[in-house]
Amino acid sequence: MKPLRVLLAEDSDDDAQLILQRLERHGYECVAKQVMAALDLQTALATESWDIILCDYVMPGFDALAALKIVAAHGEDIPVIVVSGTVGEDVAVATLKHGARDYILKQNLTRLGPAVDSELKEASARRYGLLLEAIARSYSEILEMILNGSPLTAILEHIAQRIERLSPHGALCSILLTNPAGTHLEHGASPSLPKEFVQAVNPVAIEAGVGSCGHAAAVKETMVVENILEHPNWQSLKALAERHRLKACWSVPVFSSGREVVGTMAVYYRTPRSPLPDELGWVESAAKLVGVAIERGRSEARIRDQLDELLRWQNAMLNREDRVQQLKVEVNELLLRLGEPVRYSSQV
Repeated sequence: MKPLRVLLAEDSDDDAQLILQRLERHGYECVAKQVMAALDLQTALATESWDIILCDYVMPGFDALAALKIVAAHGEDIPVIVVSGTVGEDVAVATLKHGARDYILKQNLTRLGPAVDSELKEASARRYGLLLEAIARSYSEILEMILNGSPLTAILEHIAQRIERLSPHGALCSILLTNPAGTHLEHGASPSLPKEFVQAVNPVAIEAGVGSCGHAAAVKETMVVENILEHPNWQSLKALAERHRLKACWSVPVFSSGREVVGTMAVYYRTPRSPLPDELGWVESAAKLVGVAIERGRSEARIRDQLDELLRWQNAMLNREDRVQQLKVEVNELLLRLGEPVRYSSQV
């Protein structure tokens, strides 16, 4: 069963039940909320995340066109399918013009499951495209931050925050860095994860079977844990994850240009989730950006360390030369006091 969060704008309890039953028969495990008024729809959008909205065309004091305006104003890309009784073709066209993704008659609910499949896939592809555009823009921002000497932590926080803003379903992003010994992952950035949780998993051993991130770094492959509470990798941290309502975690290894694992990037969710089409694609694309940031940041650090060493050596040599010159002057002064000729020329 695929989890599906459904917001139903429907005034008939019987019709709502039929719609949910149809989706469950199609293979969806639905978490649903039914609303019957504009204010209730606004509240549901503001307080919870949804995969899809199914909306009746006409309800008392409320209709699909009003619902579509509310969804558009909310700003999040949530597909809306109008599910209604028999109406004229002009009405169906009007809803599509106002942003509905499809129009399904209640007399023909066999179309509902495939339509939801299609809209979820298209919505995921749209979000993936937006994320790729944002990642492309981020490259210049990140490189500018590096050239300006921004700390690696600040750069990673910037990336994580951007991922969280653009990710669907309220993802919480975590970036971990491989320690110098290559044995553990250490905290890099996690702007929205609970601090207690972050501290408890810092550091993470790089070993197969250790959580999502430790395993991903060890086997050098993406690790998808759809349900933390049921997965053996999370057994030791299950209670902690449950306390902070963390239910799913997908982790991607972060590679350097030489294919060395330099960290992991993970997204956590508050509900059990498996990736929709293209979702792993945008996570892996984001991980490549993280790899660039880590490698460039560490390269900058190495260059700065080398420069500092050169400056220390230069200062030491300059100080040594100054001392040599001073000693020569002192030797000449002593020789003059003894009535002896000076040993070192005056240009010294």
